[in-house]
Amino acid sequence: MSLKYALHHIPKCAGSTIQMRMIQAEYNKELPAGSTLIRYEAVGREWEYRLADDPDYNPDESLHQDTLPRHRGKQQTGNHDVIIAMGHLIDHTWPGEHLTWIRNPLERDISHFNYDLNLARHTKSWSNWNGVTPPNWICMWLYTQYLKQPYTDDEQMFEAVTNCKLNIRTLENLEKDYAGMCANLNINVSKANDNSSMKKGKMISIDDMSYDDIENHKVENYYDWKLYELYK
Repeated sequence: MSLKYALHHIPKCAGSTIQMRMIQAEYNKELPAGSTLIRYEAVGREWEYRLADDPDYNPDESLHQDTLPRHRGKQQTGNHDVIIAMGHLIDHTWPGEHLTWIRNPLERDISHFNYDLNLARHTKSWSNWNGVTPPNWICMWLYTQYLKQPYTDDEQMFEAVTNCKLNIRTLENLEKDYAGMCANLNINVSKANDNSSMKKGKMISIDDMSYDDIENHKVENYYDWKLYELYK
């Protein structure tokens, strides 16, 4: 096999959805056995998941809530001879066509806030959380995690990200892009989403943001918004 797609997952930007669909395509024998790989970080270390290494896979499980945690620490082949590599740890060094998806920066930050709050990773208010979260988080993530460069000033990170080989798309294009990949891979288009059953606590939404909240976010995260508008 040769790698066709290297799909970099930015947190809270629908990476779990694409990963679940590709894993299920292999499970349904639309893709050859051993053709998908997820590389990700959790609980302070790096992990890999291949369906071919998991005889207990259950397609009714949530991939990220159930399957990946259950499989951590089990024997793995370490085989990277795959068709689709996905996850936070897929960086610029991999072969294949490189894609990622970004979303409205405020919606991404709100989703990240809610996710960490409901996992008890913080107890902050939105304003306090936003005040300690690095600005231009998407640019920072791509620069440090995809390009593997040390953190630097926001403009330099933005310029590097927009001039690399990564094909940056927005969530508005996700289903169209996914359908194109399915056509290239000769697999069926799925509408499945990750079946997370995580109990939801108090959530905030963009509707809870005041006009000043939104405008301040755009000022503080100028390069993330510029990136989003560039590719929207």
